[in-house]
Amino acid sequence: MTCTHCKKDFQITEDDISFYTLFDVPEPRQCPQCRLVRRLLERNAKSLCYRTCDLTKEKTLSQYHQDQPFPVYKPSAWWSDEWDGRTYGRDFDFNRPFFEQFLELKKKVPHCALFNTEGTMQNSDFNNCTAYIKNCYLIAESDYCEDCYYSNLLKKCTNIVDCSVTYDSELCYECVNCTNCYALRYSKDCQQCKDSFFLENCASCSNCIGCINQRHKGYMIFNVQYSTEEYKEKLKEFHLDTQEGIEALRQKCQEFFLTQPHKAILAEQNENCVGDQLFNSKNAYYCFDSRDLEDCRYCAKLTLRVKSSMDYTSWGNQSELMYQCMGCGDQNYNLKFCVMCQKDMRNCEYCYECFSCADCFGCVGLKSKKYCILNKQYTKEEYEKLRARVIEHMKKGRVHSTSAQASEVGSRGSQLSEAELTNQEYGEFFPVGVGAFAYNESIAMDVYPLTKEETLAQGYPWRDEKTKSPRPQTYEVPKLIKDVKDDITNEVLACENCSKNYKIIPQELKFYIQIGIPIPLKCSSCRHRSRMLRRNPPQLWPRTCAHCGTETLTSYAPDRPEIVYCEKCYLEAVY
Repeated sequence: MTCTHCKKDFQITEDDISFYTLFDVPEPRQCPQCRLVRRLLERNAKSLCYRTCDLTKEKTLSQYHQDQPFPVYKPSAWWSDEWDGRTYGRDFDFNRPFFEQFLELKKKVPHCALFNTEGTMQNSDFNNCTAYIKNCYLIAESDYCEDCYYSNLLKKCTNIVDCSVTYDSELCYECVNCTNCYALRYSKDCQQCKDSFFLENCASCSNCIGCINQRHKGYMIFNVQYSTEEYKEKLKEFHLDTQEGIEALRQKCQEFFLTQPHKAILAEQNENCVGDQLFNSKNAYYCFDSRDLEDCRYCAKLTLRVKSSMDYTSWGNQSELMYQCMGCGDQNYNLKFCVMCQKDMRNCEYCYECFSCADCFGCVGLKSKKYCILNKQYTKEEYEKLRARVIEHMKKGRVHSTSAQASEVGSRGSQLSEAELTNQEYGEFFPVGVGAFAYNESIAMDVYPLTKEETLAQGYPWRDEKTKSPRPQTYEVPKLIKDVKDDITNEVLACENCSKNYKIIPQELKFYIQIGIPIPLKCSSCRHRSRMLRRNPPQLWPRTCAHCGTETLTSYAPDRPEIVYCEKCYLEAVY
């Protein structure tokens, strides 16, 4: 089959068809990667700004810019009982496309400025896409964390700064893809490591520097064993309490790591699985960055148990029978084509930003409601009959919008093309024209970074950032953390990479002092982008094992410089 977006051929297997039968949906018209990108476009985790709450008129931090065509409420106002989404309910018009009617509804219903789970946030007002967190600041897509800052994709972490995709860890800095680690710094793909610097794919190691592919080792530097006393003397020579020392060692480690074998894919404790960064899963096909999956296909960024789901991205947490959903989770069941729907959602389709609802179709911003279509309340019998009629209407794909409706433009991402309005609708995820975010605002930019020209050429929206002249830096940062005074938290710094201003918060300063590392000279956004570039994309390529010559699947693209080993050769080399 040829993808309607990228025009590349893709295969629909018998196993795929079994899932489409299970969900009672037609086969998709886009390839798995284009479907993933479309879902990623629906999440803006870290491109936050201040805007006015349309209910209270107060200033609030928001994932939505002021120029969006719909009202935005600050979280406490959105979660309050002061409004009811059914107020915006409307009849379904069988003379018009569903997506057009849904977009009109979406422009009227209030949206929550930040996507967090109400009642689970303690002293954590400046975070997005989070739940069950305490004393956290500017973290995203994270759950069950405490005292964490400037990070994303954390689970069950404490006292973490500038980390991504990190689980069950404490006192770590600038780590990516790490689990059960303590006081680990500048490391990637590690498990159960502690008190170390610049490790890659190590497990159960402590007091190591610049090592790769080590298991159960201590006091090693660049894979060479030292005595405890020798190690301590060498550690002093690296001057890791200065930025100069850190950057010099970082460069040396990058060069050394390229001389060592890299495992084709990182996946452990799986049964009958295909994917990368996939753990503790069973019967998961082409899944990435996930844990505790069972009977899933084409899923990504899921944790805390997910079953029988397909094309499902972000969150999870005891959810089942999820199809073409983005950012939905916390004990959801049988959802299709939903975005940002959470907490005990049941039997819903094409819903956006709903909470604890059941048997709803095409709804926006409802809380604890049942039997609604386009936010209008029906009886159970009325709902079931109308839902069936709407689905048949969406399957026809022959309804044309009027020219006035088709040309309606709000901000970027709120215009439907004629093709989007006239194609068969049921079975497809929301088209780009329904989305609220530009490509470079969304987490798609983290996974598949594109230039503005590439983005527009692929038909995705782009937001030109309004630049303002940065203020001059008011504080000269000392080289050593021991020389930094508490009053730095009152000063303005300028990023050495992008020149944007940033500040050091008191909790952050305390962390740097505790682990003995220097003040960062780049803003949190630039640090985030650097971490994201260290991660492999959720994609597999065939590549020849550099040791035995057999073909293996890997997340390292063929043009990457890493030496790639198949699993068998890698295990023989490491163990």
